[in-house]
Amino acid sequence: MGLLAAIERYGDAAGQPLPPGWARDVAVDALPEGAAALEGLAAALGWDAPQAIAGRPRPDEFPLLLHDAARGWLVARQWIGEDDLALTDGSVIAFAEDTQTFVRLALADPLGDEQVTAFQIVARAVARRSRALVLAGLATIFANILTLATSLYAMQLYDRVIPLASFDTLVVLTAGVMFALLLDLALRSLRGVLIEAEAQGIDREVAEFFFARAQAIRLDARPGGIGTMAAQIQGQEQIRQVMSASSLFVITDLPFAVLFIVVVLGIGGPLALVPLVSFPIAIGMALLFARIIRKSAERAQVTGNRKNGMLVEMLDASETLKANLGGWHMLARWNRLIGEIQHYDYPVKRASAVSGALFSTMQQVTYTAVLCFGAYLAATGEITTGALLACSIIVGRINGPLIAQLPGLIVQWGYARSSLRGLDMLLKYPVEKTASQGGLRPGKLAGSLVVNEARFAYRGGPEVLAVQGLVIQPGEKVAVLGGIGAGKSTLLKLLAGLYTPNAGAITLGGLDLSQIAEETLRRNIGYLSQSARLVRGSLRDSLTMGLPAVSDDALIEVARATGLDGLFAGGSRGLDAEVQEGGAGLSGGQRALVSINRLIHAAPRVWLLDEPTAALDAASEKAVLDAVQARLGPDSIMVMATHKLPLVERFDRVVVMARGQIISSEPVDAFLRKLRDLSGPGPRPASTEGLVSTRINKGGNA
Repeated sequence: MGLLAAIERYGDAAGQPLPPGWARDVAVDALPEGAAALEGLAAALGWDAPQAIAGRPRPDEFPLLLHDAARGWLVARQWIGEDDLALTDGSVIAFAEDTQTFVRLALADPLGDEQVTAFQIVARAVARRSRALVLAGLATIFANILTLATSLYAMQLYDRVIPLASFDTLVVLTAGVMFALLLDLALRSLRGVLIEAEAQGIDREVAEFFFARAQAIRLDARPGGIGTMAAQIQGQEQIRQVMSASSLFVITDLPFAVLFIVVVLGIGGPLALVPLVSFPIAIGMALLFARIIRKSAERAQVTGNRKNGMLVEMLDASETLKANLGGWHMLARWNRLIGEIQHYDYPVKRASAVSGALFSTMQQVTYTAVLCFGAYLAATGEITTGALLACSIIVGRINGPLIAQLPGLIVQWGYARSSLRGLDMLLKYPVEKTASQGGLRPGKLAGSLVVNEARFAYRGGPEVLAVQGLVIQPGEKVAVLGGIGAGKSTLLKLLAGLYTPNAGAITLGGLDLSQIAEETLRRNIGYLSQSARLVRGSLRDSLTMGLPAVSDDALIEVARATGLDGLFAGGSRGLDAEVQEGGAGLSGGQRALVSINRLIHAAPRVWLLDEPTAALDAASEKAVLDAVQARLGPDSIMVMATHKLPLVERFDRVVVMARGQIISSEPVDAFLRKLRDLSGPGPRPASTEGLVSTRINKGGNA
């Protein structure tokens, strides 16, 4: 078995299956031979280094990757005897310590533990990089010690060199301080590079977690404002700013203010009283302003999220707004929201400006007090003039770069705290039960699709679906009819496992959909929404998204069968043609064809289609449905919601819905016969609305 195949099987055994194309960008041919190939692959993918198991593996350490000198890469499942190992492919191999290497691999799991806070996510990412941060801390210690070189240099010049005209001493001191300054430059540069590099790694890990978490939120539990939700996720940028090198420098340098005060005490004696009083006052003022800024920053952040949500809504609905003269309405809402943002943001700006001015004045007052008090001490002979100069430089170091940057850091931390609260709210949304580890992963999902007393209501809304029972057998094709708002789309989303019923259960092959691992469920159940929406990328990306490698021959063959080939056959870029966000630039029918083609390539066992041909003409509709039915297997299940009565002849059974309930479920022949009877001598109902109305009025209920 090859390395990539072994890792995929290892992921399945460990409950962490890998996404399609996970190693697409890795040059596999360039990897070293044997067991060393795994280390090269992990490094190329940015994974943690694999952990080799020394000696005989313990039973609690399985599953493990196993490299056997004769058979290559394998996956060991467990011991089944004293010296025999069961492999995931069902075979058995004898344990041979000399020719076998056992490895544990930590696959990336962007979701991790669900019961965490945003702060814990950031702290965990920081803890993983503790070694580099410790090195940066050591560099900070030596850099701050070297900072004293200039002050001591000035003291020696005034006390020894100038009075004695000792130029040899001047040369030696100057050479020494220049070396210290160069070393200080190297240490601070190293610190900056280390912190920025690790900050980017932390940002990448945190961003990955929250992006994956946002995707894993249950569709029926998502908030109404997608733009607002996006702004909450973007709040991690505020945290990123706090983790930048400039901010961390202030935090790491602050403790050294105490060291500088001790040095002033040793050089200037009583002169240390000035920074000893001014520094605690500055810290107290910083904490006070932080409290003021924090309250206003939280309100400003929430309102800013609403602003982002409105902006996304306006851009997404621009066509509707232009067609209905809604621009003035949106502009009025925008201006009111801007006024609200400014109302809450002004106290933050005001507190920031006032704190900056106060800290600047405090620096000047402290410096003046040092010179005044120091001049008195120098005149009375308690300290030398050089000591006064050295102390003034050191005190400037305490009240200069450190205190001067506190106002900006306070504002950043205020917004960062608010962003952490927003991210904590995001973490409270329920996610799919099997979005991360866990869940059932059967090799094959076979059997009936059963709905058992399922009820569903959207968050904060009334019940929209109540299905007592529905059984769809393998090989059966079912058409779901009903008027607008009958519950057809909601039923299909429940059958697809995209929504979880509030009561009751939906099972496939006897297994509850909510307990089946997401990747297993998506491989077996294909769902096509009535509003085909594409993501930005190439046409090839849209056709193969989430699928293993699909050849161009297969893409072209299906495209010809469905009529999609006209979209790329005459273009200069073919399948690499650019698809804009949402599929902009393509017609509704073209977007539907792209989505249908992708579903055909996925070839799931259960096909759930919600008005798939609503945007297609009659010829395209026939071609598409023919292509779909040609791909169905003998055990495939197909459920399609439609408003078009002529299409029911393609199905085995017809389910009619009204007001969220199933009012009829019968074979297609019986349905058509009753439809003719209900229609009578008059014209046959042309729509499901007319059908349902006729059915209810005449008491048709099965």
